[in-house]
Amino acid sequence: MLQIANLTELEAKDIPKLLERVEPILKKRRQLHEKYTRKADGSTVMFSNNNNTTIIPFEKFITDLATGYLSGKPTYSVSDTSDENKKKLLQNLLDKKIKDDNYKNSMEIIIDYVSSYNDDSTENYDLIHDILELTSCYEIIYENQNNEIVYSKYDPLQTVACWDYSIPANLTGLIRVWEEEDINRNHKTMVELTDKNGSRIYSKNKKEVIEEERNNHNWGDVPAIAVETDFSIFETCEDIIQSYEQLIQNVRNTYQYNDSDCKMKLTGYTPENPMILPDEEGNPQINPARIKEDEMWIKSLTIYVGEGGDVSWLIKQLDATGVQTILKVYIDLMFQIAGIPNTSDLAFNSADLNASAIDRKFYVMNMATANIVSQLKKAYLRRWELIFGRINLKKSTEFDFRDIMIDLPKNLPANDDEKIDSMLKLQNILSLQTIIEKLGYNYIDEKNKKDAESEDNILANIEHMKMFGNAEVPTEEIGQEENEEKEEE
Repeated sequence: MLQIANLTELEAKDIPKLLERVEPILKKRRQLHEKYTRKADGSTVMFSNNNNTTIIPFEKFITDLATGYLSGKPTYSVSDTSDENKKKLLQNLLDKKIKDDNYKNSMEIIIDYVSSYNDDSTENYDLIHDILELTSCYEIIYENQNNEIVYSKYDPLQTVACWDYSIPANLTGLIRVWEEEDINRNHKTMVELTDKNGSRIYSKNKKEVIEEERNNHNWGDVPAIAVETDFSIFETCEDIIQSYEQLIQNVRNTYQYNDSDCKMKLTGYTPENPMILPDEEGNPQINPARIKEDEMWIKSLTIYVGEGGDVSWLIKQLDATGVQTILKVYIDLMFQIAGIPNTSDLAFNSADLNASAIDRKFYVMNMATANIVSQLKKAYLRRWELIFGRINLKKSTEFDFRDIMIDLPKNLPANDDEKIDSMLKLQNILSLQTIIEKLGYNYIDEKNKKDAESEDNILANIEHMKMFGNAEVPTEEIGQEENEEKEEE
């Protein structure tokens, strides 16, 4: 965690010292990214083109698996404010006034609208991936030219958060560093500081630091969120990954030697040419004639040796069973330390493994990632604090971000039948709205659809009566007649 007391007071002359504080943090993240990508990029491939190294990118597998598990679609709901007793209590004790009867519905509409055009699901996936791989994730919030509130992630390979010394520490700004290159390959370092007053951009070359741009804003706070941890999800098991790769490489080298590099042993035969001959300066060197003689022996289909002679290969013995045992130990340790289940385990291929059983297998992962999920929820709540604070400032509204409830579900097979049965058993205890929302549906949308269906049924009944000569029946009496028919039944 980078803590600086006077970030807002920094000037161009302070940028070199700031970079000295930031660079070690970014260096570690670059090293983690190299492990995740194995130094591959848009112009290089991850796998090796020779037999000298074996790349088994468990880092990528572990990170992608954990990200996919944690990155369910975020859901946002607003606390019910229709209870009059609750309203009075909040107003009397906390001076919180809820004037609008549609307060809850209004907030949910705004949240749904803003999160939709910001592609909230993709943003959530990217932030989770960043924090699992690079130990951090960052997001900046701003208004675009259409006066729409936009949130977009910053690259952790370029960004470091700055915190104050409060307990708990508060975000005081984001520091973003990147390299720029012109057509003549002249390099300069760019530094962007975003704090509660606005953003400043500096350029640094070998000679000087220049302030390029300064933009003020009136958000009243740092328009950003940040989550930082100490370790990536694969960092603690990196030694085991390297040991696994080394053992695989050793086996690969052994088979390669026994297959094409194995040495031939001849007993009872004396070669015509000696192995070593001195050169002109008296230094020993391999005799070229001996090399040709050995090649002829290898290519020959028939070999003659003297009495008591023999021909054999000097092979390396390999205990395949022992190797398999050690590799399995490495695999088990790797997934155990990373805190994620081994999805290639036979237990996951069982035909009778239901959703509840799978969920229990991910219990350890839930514990290992509980802190990350908790911090993300806190960060997302701060995001909506900034957004609704901006709306309140511009439109003189009184939306309270603390009424928002955030859920970050997991991506697991859902047993819908079991869930529906459980909810239906509670229909005389819980409200219909609670049951519908617990099943993953929007109560307002479903209610509107149900009302529309009822209206369509009434119109269909009118048309039906017209067909039988009852066209004089007023529309407003249809509902009353339906109720009378039900009572008679």
